[in-house]
Parts: sequence; C-alpha cells; structure tokens
Amino acid sequence: MRRHSNLYKKSGKKQKNTSGGVPKLAFVWVISFALIVWISCTLYGLKAMSGTAGKETYNFLLKYFGSTAYFIPLFLFYWLYRSIKNRTLAIFTLLLGVFLTLGSLGGEIAFIKTIFVESHLSSGVIGQMFFDFIARFFGKAGGAIFCFAGMILGIHILFAIPWRATINKIIELLRNDFTSWMEARAQFKTQVEEAKEEEKEKEEKAAKNAPRRVVAEEEQEEVEEESKPMPKISRPVAQMITLPRKQEQPKEDIKEKSEEKKEAKEFVLPPLDLLREPAQNNIIGPSDSEIAASTKKLEETLKSFDIDASVTGVAPGPVVTRYEIKPGPGVKISSIVSISNDIALAMKARGIRVEAPIPGKDAVGFEIPNDKPVMVTMREILQDPAFINSKYKTTVALGRYAQGDTAVSVIEKMPHVLIAGATNSGKSICVHSMIVSLLYRAKPDEIKFLLIDPKRVELTLYEGIPHLYDPKVPCEDVNVVKDAQGAVKSLQALVKVMEKRMKIFEIAKVKNIESYNAWAEQNNEEKAFYIIVIIDEMADLMLQTKAAIEDSIQRLAQMGRALGIHLILCTQRPSTNVITGVIKANLPSRIALQVTSKIDSRVVLDANGADTLLGKGDMLYLGISDPKPKRIQGAYISEEEITKVADFLRAQGAPDYPVQVPPEQTQDGMRPVQGIGTSREEMLQALNLILQRRRVSQDILKANFGSSARASNILSVLEMKGFISKPEGSNRWEIHYDLIEQQIQALQNSPAEEEYESVYK
Repeated sequence: MRRHSNLYKKSGKKQKNTSGGVPKLAFVWVISFALIVWISCTLYGLKAMSGTAGKETYNFLLKYFGSTAYFIPLFLFYWLYRSIKNRTLAIFTLLLGVFLTLGSLGGEIAFIKTIFVESHLSSGVIGQMFFDFIARFFGKAGGAIFCFAGMILGIHILFAIPWRATINKIIELLRNDFTSWMEARAQFKTQVEEAKEEEKEKEEKAAKNAPRRVVAEEEQEEVEEESKPMPKISRPVAQMITLPRKQEQPKEDIKEKSEEKKEAKEFVLPPLDLLREPAQNNIIGPSDSEIAASTKKLEETLKSFDIDASVTGVAPGPVVTRYEIKPGPGVKISSIVSISNDIALAMKARGIRVEAPIPGKDAVGFEIPNDKPVMVTMREILQDPAFINSKYKTTVALGRYAQGDTAVSVIEKMPHVLIAGATNSGKSICVHSMIVSLLYRAKPDEIKFLLIDPKRVELTLYEGIPHLYDPKVPCEDVNVVKDAQGAVKSLQALVKVMEKRMKIFEIAKVKNIESYNAWAEQNNEEKAFYIIVIIDEMADLMLQTKAAIEDSIQRLAQMGRALGIHLILCTQRPSTNVITGVIKANLPSRIALQVTSKIDSRVVLDANGADTLLGKGDMLYLGISDPKPKRIQGAYISEEEITKVADFLRAQGAPDYPVQVPPEQTQDGMRPVQGIGTSREEMLQALNLILQRRRVSQDILKANFGSSARASNILSVLEMKGFISKPEGSNRWEIHYDLIEQQIQALQNSPAEEEYESVYK
C-alpha cells in the first residue's frame, strides 16, 4: 500500500507540474497569435485598423528592415506552429534566424540598388549595415556573396532544413525520371522496328502472290530519270517596299498647300501613285512544272548529240529563263555552243543566247525565252530596296536581270553611257526610265538635264520641268534643244561651263563634285549640281555637224566626269560613222538593245549577242567593270505616266539656275562668232568671200589668206560653228547662207576688236 501511494504521489506531482506548464505556454501562444495578426494587418495595408501603435510599428519595421519586413509575419506564423507542435518557445532561435535572414536579404537588396539605382526596393537600415560592413572588407561582389551565404544560414536556422536529405531526394527524382524516359524511348523504338518488319513481310507476301512483271529498258530509263534530283531553281521574289498612299484632298487644300510650298521654296519629289501598279503576284518566270518539262527536253536534246551534260541550275526571269548546263568530264564548251540552233529548234524558242561560261560558275548558260513574258513596270523597280536604299543621287532604274534580280546602276560610276538599238527595240523607253528614276531621287538644285532631241517627239514631254537646263540661254528661255545648230551651241557652252568649274575646283583644291559640295557646305558657298546631257538621236547630229559635235562630246566625256557632267548618248544606227573610235573610247558603259546584225552588235559591245535579243526592252548592259554583258529586261513606262510626273514637277515651279556663261550679244541680238586663232576681220572676210563665191574650199581660202594652215584653221572654225557642213557620203560642202548673212550683220554691228576682247573676254 505504501509503495502504491508513493507512486501515486509521484505521478500526481508530475501531473501537477505538467498541467501547470501548459497553461503558461498556451497564454504565450494566444498572445503571440494576436500580435502576429496585428503586425500582419499593420504591414499589409490595414493601418487604419491597427491604430497609432500600428503606424509607429509599420514605420519602424520599414525603416530598419525595408522591403524584407513583409516576411516577418510569415516567419512568426511558422515559429508559432513549431512552438505549439514541440511545446517550446525557442525565442532566441527565432530572433537569430529572423535577424540573420532579413539582414542578409536586405544586404542583397542594397547590392541590387547599386546596379539598378531607380529600383523601388528598400534594403532598410539593417540590410544596408550588413552590406556596408562586408563590402568594406570584401568589396561589393564579396558583400553580395556573403549576404547570400548569411541568408541561406538564417533560413536553415529558422526552418531546420535537412539539406543533405533534400538534395539526395532531388537527385533520386531526377534519376528516376531519366530512367523512365530511356525505357519509354527504347520501347517506342522497338515498336517502330516491329511495325516496319510487319510491313516488309506484307509487301514480300504481296510480291510473291502478284504476277511477275518484266521491266523494259525504256521503263528503266524513265525510273532513272524520275530518281534524278531536280536542278536548283533560284527563283527571286519581287521585294517591294509598300509606301503609304496619300489621301485625296480637295482642290482648294491642294492649291493652298502648293502656294505655301512655293513661298517656302520646298520641292517635293513626285509620289509613286503617279505610276502604274505592278502585278499582284510577285512570282517571276515560269512555274516549277514548266521548268521541269523544259529541263527534261533540254537534257534529251543534249543526249541526242552524244553530249554528256546535265542541267544543274535554273534562274527564271521576267522574259527569259537561264538554264545552267554543266558539261561532263572531257566535254568541250564549243561542242555545246555549236548546237545552240538545234536546241532552239527543240525548245521551239524564238532565239537563244548562250553565255559560255557563266562568270564565276563552271556551267554554260542557255537563256531561253518564256512562253508568257512578264512586263517589268517602273514602279516595282522604284519600290525595290535596291533602288530606295542606294546612297547615290544619280541612281537609275534599268529593269530586271535575266535571273530576275533588280537591275539598278549609278551614273557617277558609269560615268558616260551609250545606248544603241534598232527602231522599236525599246531605246526611247530605256532613256525615259533613266530620266524618271532620276526625277524620283533628286531635286532641281541637285541634278539638271540638258535634253537634245532632234526627232522633236521624245524628250519634248519634259518641257518646262524645273530640272531643265541649257547653258547658252537664261533659265526663263530654257527648253528642249531640237535643232542641230542649237545642240552645237549648247554643247560648246557646256564646255565653257566645264572649264569654269575646273578653275573653281582648282581654287577649292578638290578633285570631284562630291568633295566640292562638302567644301561649299563648310564655307557657305553655293553647291554644284550634276548635269546630265541626254542626246536622243546621235546619228542625226553627226550627219549635220559631225566635227563640232564630236569635238564637244570628246572634251565633255574626257574631263566632265569629276566635274559632275555625264553623257547619255542614244542612236538607232550603230555604225562606225556615228559611233566613232573617239566617242567609243570615252563612253565605257554601253547598253545594246536589239540590233539587226552581228556587226552592229560588235560596234556597240565589241561582242556578239545583241542581234539575238527579243526586242521590247530586252537589252545587254556592259558596265565599266563588267567582264561580259549582262542581260536585262528594261522597265516599261508609258507616255501617260511620264506626263503625270512632268505635270507634277511643272506645278512646283519653272527652271531656275544661275547664269553659267555670260551672254555675248550685239545690239541686234545676234552673238558675234569668233573662232580660236581667228580675228574678227578674218572671220568677216571669210564669210563675205563664201557669200560672193557661193562655194567654199581650202584652195579658195588659201588663195585669199595666203597660208594653207590659216585656210585649214578657218575652214574648221566655219564647220564647227555650223556655217558649212558636209553630208555623209559626199565630198561637197553644204553652205548655210541664212546663218552667214546673219553673222555678217552681227559682226559689222559689233564693237571694234580691242573693245570686243575687253568686254567679252
């Protein structure tokens, strides 16, 4: 009994101590829960419910802990949960863990704010102290590293995370996942192999049950041809930059804006809406099926002539498609070129041009016309990035190459170009496309045009545009030059303009127009503009005034490039009488359209090929640095489009340019002409002699002036000034009596020679 009572007493004593400790802890837990909830309300935006103490607590926590203070309620709730579960408070562990974790996290925020200064995060006083203390000894990088280590240590103190067990668990999960993925992959591979074996067995059974079939040699060849790989088709897609359309405005607004622009002297380049829109589909050339059929027929034709060759590439273009044929080992290129007519017959082509070999490739090019040619419009070239992104003001649009790529060039790099082609070959359209493309790139103060049109029907569409230029007349009288004598005077005046520019460039110490414009901008001088001389029909001018025209063109072509003067000469009769050796030597760039014979092709390009062109803008372009001519389908622009562009430009003003050459005129308005090395009396005496004798020759002049050299000089001056001319195929001089009479009257009414030289020279 006593033993049992003692045990009871002991157990009762223990029960009493236990029951006495639990209420104390419960009281702490309840109070702690209330405080944690109150702190949560204070921190998470319910300051109105927490009172004055809550506001002070909120300010205190944000001041010392910064943005990390919002983690305090979470840590306290976790501590309360662990305290209730283990029936222990562990206040010291809580304070140490919270202080270390939040201080280290605040230190990390302080490091982040050194990089992102405008960040809204706050490190608090404690976090800043942590970071500054560590950074003082280990630098900013060391401060960030040790703060991260302290944060990990604080989390471990708070939550007692078993890191080793956690890492092992993660590794085990990854290993199991990888093992299951490998097993599923092996199973899938086994199923695929089993399915293939089943299909193979089915095919073998079907082949055994089906009747045997003897394959003929022709069928084997068809199978071999089908197994052949298709040649590579380099099909370009027309890339166009879509520009925003201008909204239609009432006429009154347009008039007001035009008046404002005139007052402000702001020139507006013409919009692309004035030109015809290109085709909607951007696919160039025949379809893939048509190319496959043509490739097969071409290879069969080569095989029929026992030529081992294959088609390795195809470049579709708007009008022609180039097939690249690679010869086999031991096959000569000449054997392929020699059967070009047979290939044209087999392909039912109008004409085939052979490029042997293609520059940069080990293949021979056969350019075969398409059954359905595609028209290349001017607008699609002007919208192409190759034209828009060019940095040169003198960029011109030519069309598309035979392989479909956009063809543009720069007049500065040409620097002079000769365009030749038979009637109705597209020569005038080519000239119009070059002019219009320049009008879309440059303002009148940047580029001027000296237009000479003996035919009087082609370039007259541009009369009155502000880009027009003629150095022999003031800007208010400028127009398209239509007669041979006016062309001679304009070119001679342009030679004087060139000489004047040479002196100006010499003073500025520059070597080209770009350098001069840069110098002029720095020194507040007037910039120089480009002068593009365009002669639409060279043969007619050479027929009437050959010596004067050839002399002026030679000087301009030799020395005008660096001075911003460029020539575009056109002719439909490319004979050696028109395109002389002097002219060809100074016109390195050539454009040959369809001509009538191989001789004409060699005159223009020094090579054959232009006689096989198709016409209607089909051309060969030989640049200054091109080893061989390149085939181009020229861009088409209609007369209606040209008129719209010209009207748009004329609405903005008339031609305007400073006087280039001072006018030398008498009282009657006729300019007295005096040649180089001739005096006023000699010129007047020679003209009177011709008027009296009604004929002219070197012997007559020699008998009158007593010197053969003087007679030759005067005869050359008379021809250069247009008073006499020698028609092609004739040895007799043709005398222009009306000009001689006018000049005699002008010289008689002019001042004396000394006064003449002091005034005009």
